[in-house]
Amino acid sequence: MEHGSILRDLIILYGMAMFIAFLMRRARQPTIIGYLLTGIVAGPSALGLISETEAVEVLADVGVALLLFTIGLELSIGKLVRMRQLVLGAGSIQLVSTILVCFGVMWWMGFETRENVFWGFLVAASSTAIVLKLLHERGELDTVHGRAILGILLFQDLCVVPMMALVPALAAPGASQAVSILWALVKSLLVVGAILVGAYYLFPPLLKAIVLARSRELFIIASIFFALGTAYGASQLGLSLALGAFLAGIVLSESEYGHQVMAEILPFRDIFNSLFFISVGMLVNLTYVRDNAGPLALLAGAILVGKLLTGGMAVVALGFPLRMAALVALSLAQVGEFSFILLREGARVNLVTPERFQLFLSASVITMMLAPGLIAAGPAVSRLLGHKTGRKNWLVPDKQTEELHDHFIICGYGLNGRRLARLLRENELPYVVIEMNPRLVRTARADGEPIYYGDVSNYEILKQAGAAHARGIVFAISDPGVLARAISQAHLANRDLHIIVRTKRIEDAQELRIAGATDVVAEELEAWMEIAVRVLRLYGMPREAVAEQISGLREGDYEMARILQIPGQPLHHLKHLLPQVDVELYIIAPASPIEGLELRELDLRSRTGASVLAIVRGREVIHNPPGDKRFEGGDQVLLIGSRDQLTSAVNLLNSPQPIPGPAQD
Repeated sequence: MEHGSILRDLIILYGMAMFIAFLMRRARQPTIIGYLLTGIVAGPSALGLISETEAVEVLADVGVALLLFTIGLELSIGKLVRMRQLVLGAGSIQLVSTILVCFGVMWWMGFETRENVFWGFLVAASSTAIVLKLLHERGELDTVHGRAILGILLFQDLCVVPMMALVPALAAPGASQAVSILWALVKSLLVVGAILVGAYYLFPPLLKAIVLARSRELFIIASIFFALGTAYGASQLGLSLALGAFLAGIVLSESEYGHQVMAEILPFRDIFNSLFFISVGMLVNLTYVRDNAGPLALLAGAILVGKLLTGGMAVVALGFPLRMAALVALSLAQVGEFSFILLREGARVNLVTPERFQLFLSASVITMMLAPGLIAAGPAVSRLLGHKTGRKNWLVPDKQTEELHDHFIICGYGLNGRRLARLLRENELPYVVIEMNPRLVRTARADGEPIYYGDVSNYEILKQAGAAHARGIVFAISDPGVLARAISQAHLANRDLHIIVRTKRIEDAQELRIAGATDVVAEELEAWMEIAVRVLRLYGMPREAVAEQISGLREGDYEMARILQIPGQPLHHLKHLLPQVDVELYIIAPASPIEGLELRELDLRSRTGASVLAIVRGREVIHNPPGDKRFEGGDQVLLIGSRDQLTSAVNLLNSPQPIPGPAQD
């Protein structure tokens, strides 16, 4: 190998990737597709620009290890516990049903059992990188369907561990296959346990010592060492590089340094991870694709249809409506990056022939390239199914809903919905909640909450919740694909209904106002307004001036009439404006000569220049006390003025001389 050849190859690949990925971004497509196209164009079946493909594949393995390391960092135990219904419920249903469907189809076609299982593994995984990137850009990660998609993807990522452990066992001879599979599972569990225990007790103390050294370079080197070192150790114990890195990430996710490790490792992950997708693209044989266009299209279509059915079934099985099932299924229909890792592992142990390797690889790339279009089509398909969905097991009027009048309808029982419900309940104000998560509805109803299962974008559901005679409705959900239709349905049910909507992005506000929303609260804007208010108040700007500026900014952004409440300002924040002003606390002793006198009888301000800000009497605080307020023993008097004025005031209050009468005008 010439020393400059690998450098030349990297320059070519990164230069092409930069150009093609830039075009993909302009076309609103994921950069991963750009990397795949780079590999296809630069690969041996197209331009043949790369001479050291093996060296590129080695670097790509580093990218895979870092990718799984960061995914492990994101898979904290706390996150899995919070999402256990979606992770274990929907995730297991989607994965198992996909493997079974694939197994059944291939068994019917006459394939061997071990190959049927292996292809089920390949098809079951979806692209975490593509899907989460697209959902983040669309602002849908925090929606109900976004959380369902995330839960299923997390389960798929976790199942990569046993899948990769089983691949060598599936390649064993038929007579010893059952024993090999059992031994592979036992061995993988022992090795995984040893790695987790060792890393748990070794990594955090080492990281703590490195952090105390206060060297960012040392911390970065240590993070890469832990990722790649664990990956190499796992490979020496019979597991894969990627699996070892994944385990290291899971261990560090629970440490106090997990977020910092993630921040430092991300640039290296992106640099090497791009090479992985480029190397996958380089494996695509364009001649094979041209000569087998029909079978490839058939296989890609079968994968998409099969995953649409199994993904949708996983969501419907948990009680969610068909509308949401469509959003989830369309997002998970493609084949994922872990499938490529499994495919390469299967080829290494001769579990898949070169021809079938190329067939699945090419079909997988097709499904990944179709992923952005399928996800973008989700809202339209969801709206279509929303019109056709029946109302079985949805909100049905009962005595409680029929008696509601002049109430509020809360749509969504997340954090905001729960807090609003508690506020209304504490003030004995009538309300009803509509939520689409059946488990959440059952739990809340058991606690006595007036909550019902239903789709807030359905006119009949809103009608049965008493929208016709409600005072207002709050959409405490963050699903941009549903909000506009839900608002229009609420407006149709009651044109006088006060509709308050929460949205994340300010650019969605105008559309929601057009749909009929009375008030739109954009989280992006409100956060910025709060920051602006506090910065201006820290510089002593009067609250009236701040309110005027904030009102003008709000009207310019989305023409909202609601005025933000301006918080009060602690006195110490204004020291730069009042450098000569101080405060003093004076306690009136029992039997003091001023006990029983009115404030105006002292004429304190005229005689000393100091003023009384407040009188604290027990738990009562009397702000700006009037002149006829009488002093009592034990009162705490808060005085304000210059230091000389305060000294004179204290001397007067302590003076044994008789207190003069009221000052004459």
